[in-house]
Amino acid sequence: MKKILLYFLLLTSFSQGQLLYQISGNGLTEASYLYGTIHILPKDKFELSNSLKRAFDASTTIAMEVDLDMSGAEKIALAQKVMLPDGKTLKDFMAAPDYTELKMYCLDSLKWNESKFERSSKLKPMFFSSLLIQESMSNMASYEMEFNKMAKKKKKETIGLETIEFQLGLFDQLPMQTQVDMLKKDYHSDMKSYDTLLACYLKEDLETLGKLMAEETSAFPEFNDILLVQRNKSWIAPMRAQMQKESTFFGVGAAHLSGPDGVVALLRAQGFTVTAIKQD
Repeated sequence: MKKILLYFLLLTSFSQGQLLYQISGNGLTEASYLYGTIHILPKDKFELSNSLKRAFDASTTIAMEVDLDMSGAEKIALAQKVMLPDGKTLKDFMAAPDYTELKMYCLDSLKWNESKFERSSKLKPMFFSSLLIQESMSNMASYEMEFNKMAKKKKKETIGLETIEFQLGLFDQLPMQTQVDMLKKDYHSDMKSYDTLLACYLKEDLETLGKLMAEETSAFPEFNDILLVQRNKSWIAPMRAQMQKESTFFGVGAAHLSGPDGVVALLRAQGFTVTAIKQD
């Protein structure tokens, strides 16, 4: 699950082992760009290549999975969306030994106090998993947050391919038991799986990364279909319309790019030329 959550939580193999692409042809008057992100990583590992900066600067609009600019009301609604319903906690959905083991992991390994664990246990399993990743890092960075700051500084418009409400609603389509099982895999594996994932991402060793993802999701086919395949297909029409309007930089989790149902293949099937750019 740590592997998965880092798209948002993620990543599969790419045809040319690269993260940055140029999109052209099929009637476009100017090129657009596509970049596969990892949503959370240690700050000392974060880097923007010159190629990435050039692609960003050449684009008029920045499009990410969701637009990070939210109103106060939207942030409140978001906070409510990640909580378990009816005042329930993870204890209501986990077997007693599993819940105790999770609590001990948080108290012993992450050095949480009882109060923090009790508050956090009100989160839905998927978001509790995300919190585990963040708490394992003393300083973290996010490509999406950095892109958002860069867009504001350069006065570029930002848009989302979907709303945050829609994105979070997708997690509710996953059976609660599936979410609990994925959470259990997280604290059992500690941070070793994340370290392996991050190393592959930084080296752009996406073939290995694809194998890791296949292993991680093999027991949860509904996750792959709901959170990757269906969303990839839903993005193509708005991406096409946006690129016909103006040059756009698309930043999405790298898990969405590759494979027969990935964004790269789907764009090529629409007649676009999608060319990998070597980062310098």
